[in-house]
Amino acid sequence: MPFDKEELAGNLRAFRAKRRMSQQSVADAIGVDQITISNYENAVSGMSFENAWALADLFGVTLDDLGGRKISEQ
Repeated sequence: MPFDKEELAGNLRAFRAKRRMSQQSVADAIGVDQITISNYENAVSGMSFENAWALADLFGVTLDDLGGRKISEQ
């Protein structure tokens, strides 16, 4: 299954909204600029593995949850 940057962007936005966090507070928590979070949420740029892990940890989700990857039963 190919990676979908749009799905990751939407999931990131939804996890942030669910936690009622601003883009700035998320940025501060993982050590990036607010514009970086905005770029992630608008699918303007991809993120490093380090930032993906930090975001997943921050929101208490897996990388699969963050990226929207569905594991199918075989």
